[in-house]
Amino acid sequence: MKLLNGRELVGLVKHEIKQCACDDVARELAENPEAIVIDIRETEEVTLGMIAGAVHIPRGVLEMEITDHKSVKHSDNPLQTLASKSIYLYCRSGARSALAAKSLNAMGLSQVWSMAGGFNLWVEQKRSVVSKQQAKLWEVDGLYAWEQGGGI
Repeated sequence: MKLLNGRELVGLVKHEIKQCACDDVARELAENPEAIVIDIRETEEVTLGMIAGAVHIPRGVLEMEITDHKSVKHSDNPLQTLASKSIYLYCRSGARSALAAKSLNAMGLSQVWSMAGGFNLWVEQKRSVVSKQQAKLWEVDGLYAWEQGGGI
């Protein structure tokens, strides 16, 4: 087996997953009030702000907590319900979200998109950001999730 550093691994994974542009995420949020946009950055990173309408589920617990997302948590089969939805992931630069997309694909979720360029590109493009002070903090089974207007 060939040894790969982190950048090489992310480069390979980006060829195996679906990626989207910031425009795609902005359009989805504008057109679909039930859009699933997940900020997978660490809690400390979220203090810099987040995309309005996104839910924060840190990368380290994403696979375990995604079925607690507000759009599926009351479903009889949350994973099956998620499988029928498009899920948009973002991190700081697009590397962790690519790895997370690969992981969710391995769980059987095929409509998962990693936002290329991540939060850095979103901010660089001068798009709307919600600050930590503007967001509401919700606790769900020990997981702190940030979202404008509600909890996961």
